[in-house]
Amino acid sequence: MGVKSWVMAGVAAAVLGAAPAVAQPIVIGVSTAQTGPAAVAAEWELWGVNLAIEEINANGGVLGRKLEVLVMDNKCNPSEAVNVANKLVEAKVVAIEGAHCSSGHLASMKIIQDAKIPMITGIASNPQITTLSGKGGNDYAFRISASDAGMMQALGIYLAEKKPFKTVAIVAEDSDFGRGGADAFKAAVVTKAGLEVVSTDIHPQNTPDFTSILTRLQQRRPDAIATFQLGGDSLNFLRQAMQIGVRIPFTGRIELGGRNMPIIEAGGLEKSISAWQYSPFADAPSNKAFAEKIKAKYKAEPYLQTWAGYDCIRVLAQAIKDAGSTDGTKIKDAIKAMTFTNVMGKTVKFDEYNQAGHWVALHTVLNRKVTLADLVEVK
Repeated sequence: MGVKSWVMAGVAAAVLGAAPAVAQPIVIGVSTAQTGPAAVAAEWELWGVNLAIEEINANGGVLGRKLEVLVMDNKCNPSEAVNVANKLVEAKVVAIEGAHCSSGHLASMKIIQDAKIPMITGIASNPQITTLSGKGGNDYAFRISASDAGMMQALGIYLAEKKPFKTVAIVAEDSDFGRGGADAFKAAVVTKAGLEVVSTDIHPQNTPDFTSILTRLQQRRPDAIATFQLGGDSLNFLRQAMQIGVRIPFTGRIELGGRNMPIIEAGGLEKSISAWQYSPFADAPSNKAFAEKIKAKYKAEPYLQTWAGYDCIRVLAQAIKDAGSTDGTKIKDAIKAMTFTNVMGKTVKFDEYNQAGHWVALHTVLNRKVTLADLVEVK
């Protein structure tokens, strides 16, 4: 039953006076990028959101009421994310899962703080989110996944130990995600692993042609290319690299899976090493059960965004239950106080900056197959 449906049902019951009183659902807002550069990833996110809602409601809901979501499209655009945040506040949602993209999340933070409505993400990775949350000023902003700084810390330790690369080129989109990831890579990975950066290319989102960048990279022949791009641009970049014949391992935040699987299976990402916030290969009963449910319903492995949507909704549901209330401030306080076991089987707490993303998955590609190299705890 959608949000409009239960409103109309309540009106009908009041007019007829015949139906017994039914507790209205608890509505959680979802701000995500249903159109724009992250549209496919947003669809994966909603797989997890919807599964969590289904499971929670099948077990009686929360506080004796069903959970529902009100999904709005922020287009992975800061201005649109602000509009969506305002609309969700006006709709009186009790909390928000979002805003998917780092730029949208950062733009929404003041609105949710002023409205005293908690917002939680498992996708947006810009380190500024940590700096500005909790002790940094915004007590209503939370994150369950590692920031770019945390992921690059884990990647730097791994590359320093294994020493697979000596030189690296950086390619990033011109966004809070791209620039934040590139800066974190330079600060953590380059320093720890003793890498030489041979070039840095920052490109606009939705770039149609990467030929000039790829031609330069082919000429310089770095040992690896560290990329920080959203799904559409990343896929386009990798396809063009295959066409040109670039056979250089990738690192940074390249997605080793998802829509890139055909390129992996064709040998285009061999010996790549990437830091990621979730792994479908984590050996935990809860993760295996989660993966089986997603496979059965969507014929695909759960992606980072799927896990993020799933566990964010579970955190909010637990907080509402622990608070015994749908009041935003009480939900916020419950999140800050909770101990939560994520799908990967790791028990975490939110730190003083409202961050609970203390685990990083390091994926590699060997013999055209993705494997989990390590699951690293970061502070």
